[in-house]
Amino acid sequence: MEFDSAVRVLFVDDEPALLHAIRDYLTIIHSLEVDITNDPADAIQSGQLFSYDCLVVDYDMPDMDGITLLKAIRQVDPDIPVIVFTGKSREEVVIEAINNGADFYLQKGGNAEELFAELAHDIGKAARRFRAERALTESEQLYRAVVEDQTEFICQMDPEGAIRFVNSSFAKYISREPENLIGSDFFALFGEEGEDLKEAPDICDPDNPVVHAEIRNIRSDGSKSDLHWTLRLLFDSSFEPREILAVGRDISAQKEVARQISIQRDLALELAMVSSVDMVLELSLKAVVKLTGMDTGSVYLRDRVTGTVVKAFECGPHRRSLSQFMDIWQNDNVDLLAVLAGTSRYYSQTDLSRFEAPFLSLVIVPVQRYDEVTGWFVVGSDTMNEVPITYRSSLETVVSQIGNVIARIQAEDALRDALIESEERYMQLSESSPDAIAILSAHNRPVYLNPAALFLFGVHSFDEFMTQPLNEYFDSASYPAVSDMLSLSFSLRRPNSCEAVMWSRSGREIYAELIAVPITQSGDTAVLLIIRNRTEQKLSERALAESERHFRELADLLPEPVFETDAWGYVTFCNRGAHALLAPGNDTTLIGVSFFQFFSDQDQGKLGSVLDEVKADPTVRNGDFTVRAKDGGERSVLLSLSPVFRDTVYDGVRGVIVDITEMKRYQETLQRTIEEKDVLFRELHHRVKNNMQVISSLLQLQEEYIEDERLISAIHDCEQRIASMALVHETLYRSDSLSGISFATYLENLAEEVISSIATVRDIRAEIDVGDVRFNLDTVVTLGLIINELMVNSMKYAFTGKGKGTISVCMKHGEGSYVITYADDGIGLPPDFSIDSSSSLGMRLVRVLTRQLLGSVTVGDSEDGPGARFTIQFPVHK
Repeated sequence: MEFDSAVRVLFVDDEPALLHAIRDYLTIIHSLEVDITNDPADAIQSGQLFSYDCLVVDYDMPDMDGITLLKAIRQVDPDIPVIVFTGKSREEVVIEAINNGADFYLQKGGNAEELFAELAHDIGKAARRFRAERALTESEQLYRAVVEDQTEFICQMDPEGAIRFVNSSFAKYISREPENLIGSDFFALFGEEGEDLKEAPDICDPDNPVVHAEIRNIRSDGSKSDLHWTLRLLFDSSFEPREILAVGRDISAQKEVARQISIQRDLALELAMVSSVDMVLELSLKAVVKLTGMDTGSVYLRDRVTGTVVKAFECGPHRRSLSQFMDIWQNDNVDLLAVLAGTSRYYSQTDLSRFEAPFLSLVIVPVQRYDEVTGWFVVGSDTMNEVPITYRSSLETVVSQIGNVIARIQAEDALRDALIESEERYMQLSESSPDAIAILSAHNRPVYLNPAALFLFGVHSFDEFMTQPLNEYFDSASYPAVSDMLSLSFSLRRPNSCEAVMWSRSGREIYAELIAVPITQSGDTAVLLIIRNRTEQKLSERALAESERHFRELADLLPEPVFETDAWGYVTFCNRGAHALLAPGNDTTLIGVSFFQFFSDQDQGKLGSVLDEVKADPTVRNGDFTVRAKDGGERSVLLSLSPVFRDTVYDGVRGVIVDITEMKRYQETLQRTIEEKDVLFRELHHRVKNNMQVISSLLQLQEEYIEDERLISAIHDCEQRIASMALVHETLYRSDSLSGISFATYLENLAEEVISSIATVRDIRAEIDVGDVRFNLDTVVTLGLIINELMVNSMKYAFTGKGKGTISVCMKHGEGSYVITYADDGIGLPPDFSIDSSSSLGMRLVRVLTRQLLGSVTVGDSEDGPGARFTIQFPVHK
């Protein structure tokens, strides 16, 4: 039997010999994993029942027969294969087993090898079928999950259009639950448009099974959307349709963008052909109304000198109401000043309530000429609640062009009128014009240059200018376009313009905008050529391009990947570091690629949450993520994101990626090293403690061979001192940190050790109050020996004749030093006691050990009554 992994079998039988024989045979011969049990209840209650590929149960068992066990198993897992194994051959038993869900039935007896081989065959057959069914179920669940996660609309239906399956995206779009759509007519969901869509599959055949269609759908809330559907017909073996798969998406946004672009393009073409301000305003207002889908509009112009506002053009059904609104609005200084400052105002129904206007939404967009507001477009609607954000940019773009067009037309009209009225007066204007002006007769021959033109070309007189042909003042690549422009002005008798590169007499490069206006000069046809110096503007643009180049080069020099995305997560900029880390395969660019695809599946949800936080709170966000690198592996990175806003609208993110894979690996290695050293140090202190206990045990054995009580007492004191030092090492290796020992924990253990070993009375209580402080090993050993000597002294002498006693140890942290106070409530010290002159070994140790700490010890009576008190002060060591 060949399987991807070993087949697991549970064998339930009350015969131990048979259990072990079958297990050994199936394990050795057929490489199966066999678990055995003689308790039927254990098989049902086992939490691992779902991990088996097959169950083999005996029919005849004392506590529960095989059929009862089979019924219980089927209640827990109705799919797992079950083989009934028994010595009975009654037909009713076989039928009962099969009826209750048994997959196979085997009768005991006969040749054991043949019986075991047949059992192995049945197990393999049942396990193979069980795994195949389970894999099919898992595959179907995975496919369903993938389909459900798609943002496109996915629908499966029969050839007549009855829905068999829809994903959640389509159900949400239809505003119905998926299960309520099953059986519905797919094409009927779209009304009359659905009838056209229903005819689309008629042109499909097995060679061309796919058809595309676009429809306009009206949703339940009254909103309209454009849908693109791809229908694929699936055919049976007789080439008859058996199923239709439909994949759709909402293309309303793309349609709307295309519509706006079309309106703007048509308007630009129309404006280029007109020379009347009134016609410009009419065409522009109609385009604005069409663009926004609103009802009523007006255009107001403001006189630059007097400030008077005049209605220039209006259209729509509510013109009077709009005029009344504007009369009130012009008295509203706050909104008026905002528009005069160049800010568009968008009103909703709530905003308009204070004006008592019969509109649900209204917008006022200023018309600007350079930095000056020369008027405004006003558009209102009684059906639209608010001007959508998607319209506002296009609306303001259209209006922003009007000021320039009006300015151009007004300038051209003024110039033409002036020329017609008086050539002399026009010459006077030309003489004072800051723009360079030339008059060209036929064949492009100059007949006049104003002072600004002489200054621009670096000549002192018209005669000096004429010492070389006109074409030599132009760059060779620019002059053909200039010649064509002049020819059109002569032939078509209308203004034209172009850009060109020119040269002054000194060789200075000039970037110019040329405007050719046909005029009449002394009764002959001529062209007035206006030359506007755009050199500074071009140089600024060139400097900006150079700055951008420097920025890109600087970004490419950075080893860290740097990128920028749009609001939908698609890459709009990236440096070479990003290509080196993320570019898949042989791809040379990441522009236009979704940034999400480079992150691991488990991190994409986390990245989406971080992006939501960045949108809500425009601050830099950092986080650890795992990305799929160019080489196919995964890299740990630190991702820093900051939002990009354009005109206060979220427009994407900028980010920097730092590869921290090696740093993480180093940290993991360092952590393992620290843990290994921690184990070694703990083992070291453990062994030191054990060695000290061995020494203490040797001293205890020695006591048994000594009869001198004084010597026994001395040895016992040594044992206690060794125990206090061993306790330090025990406390250290049991501590959470090896950097220091908890002094309070150590003293509590030391007091318990001393009291239990040499207490002279039953009720001795130790009160420890030293705070939460940790000392190093040397300090604790020294302090432990001092406190040990004092406690042993109290145990031996302080409580003689008393039934109980108390020992207290407290410590305070003063300025630059620690102060430990040891006290007991015993009989007290002798009146003539002096620790400096005491000859006992314990007191000598206290003096010596205190000096090791660079401290001092003082002795006195207890403050709370009879007893002894020792005060030990030592400096704080860094």
